[in-house]
Amino acid sequence: MKHLGIIPDGAGRWASGKGLPRVNGYFFGTKVISELIDAADELNIECLSFYCASVENIQKRGEAFSLSLSSVYVEYFLETLKPMALSRGYKVCFAGDFDKLSPELMSCIADLNARTINNTKMTIAFVFAYDGMEEVKEAFNYVFRQKLLNADYTEATIDEVERYMYSAALPPLDAVLRYGGVRRLSGFLPFSSAYAELFFTDKLFPDGDKGDIYDIVKKFRRVKRNFGGYRE
Repeated sequence: MKHLGIIPDGAGRWASGKGLPRVNGYFFGTKVISELIDAADELNIECLSFYCASVENIQKRGEAFSLSLSSVYVEYFLETLKPMALSRGYKVCFAGDFDKLSPELMSCIADLNARTINNTKMTIAFVFAYDGMEEVKEAFNYVFRQKLLNADYTEATIDEVERYMYSAALPPLDAVLRYGGVRRLSGFLPFSSAYAELFFTDKLFPDGDKGDIYDIVKKFRRVKRNFGGYRE
């Protein structure tokens, strides 16, 4: 498996169910992120991505949500992920509309990306303030404008559009695991997930552990992937 995507849903519900502020759920969720990274590394997965927040999350849940999420991830990136990535050689990258993030989180993201950009081990991607349909639209419009400027009236190709997506540096998704009992992708990397195997669990994300990754990889290996061909 080259690329496994994680939708870490249910953190707020987990905290509310325990009578805790919702932000506590995101904090405990970062502990699980570290476990999943360990498991992915042990299983030689090349890329692990986390759908941390959609544009709708940022816009509809208000400033308090955005600030809470930002503070949790800034702390996690600085205190845990950065030392881990530097010592193990992970490359850390990000995708999304960063104009919608706090300056603190933006600064942290920029620093972590710059410090790990030349690392050659597993890639870990965090997707923030992301809208999959907007990503496709923006990439197509960029290619369209470039063609007009160069008097190039040929049709845009899939390869050309893909090159200018937020997630262009990531390989296509092989599988997606969503926590939280919800069975949809919620706009997570729609271009990349076209042929991804989909797995869902009722576990709320802070209840996750590295065994979840081992289980998904075992199931994935049993799937015959045809990509539109015949099933034998």
